[in-house]
Amino acid sequence: MFKKRVLISLVPLLFTSLAAYDLKSNMLLLNEELREVQRGFISSDQSGVEKSIKRFAQHSQELLGNKEKFSEMLPANKKHKASEAVMSAQIISHNVQIILDAIENKRNQSGIVRREEAQRAYTYIEHACFRCHNLVRDEY
Repeated sequence: MFKKRVLISLVPLLFTSLAAYDLKSNMLLLNEELREVQRGFISSDQSGVEKSIKRFAQHSQELLGNKEKFSEMLPANKKHKASEAVMSAQIISHNVQIILDAIENKRNQSGIVRREEAQRAYTYIEHACFRCHNLVRDEY
């Protein structure tokens, strides 16, 4: 089901440049992985959250963590904004660790506190994604 949704969402990308395709397809993949994390939170599936957040973290770091690689995917007039992606990767990585620490109960907290911290970290990850996307996409 996941693969089918990703494939369907990639069809419009057939008509874009290779670099833009690469960036858009990766963003769609990250979006789907982030949705998996959210579904795990909603269904209280701790192992699902852990598995999907690790996969998301790996892919987001691969895409956003290298300024030169990310810059190559941007149009010429946006290449200077690649550092925003690196900053987002750092914010994402920090908040992924908060989620993993909550799952492992590293601070010996109650389940309610751990869940709230993890969910708050998830919203910070969403914000980092939106911020980077908006800065790279928008003209102002």
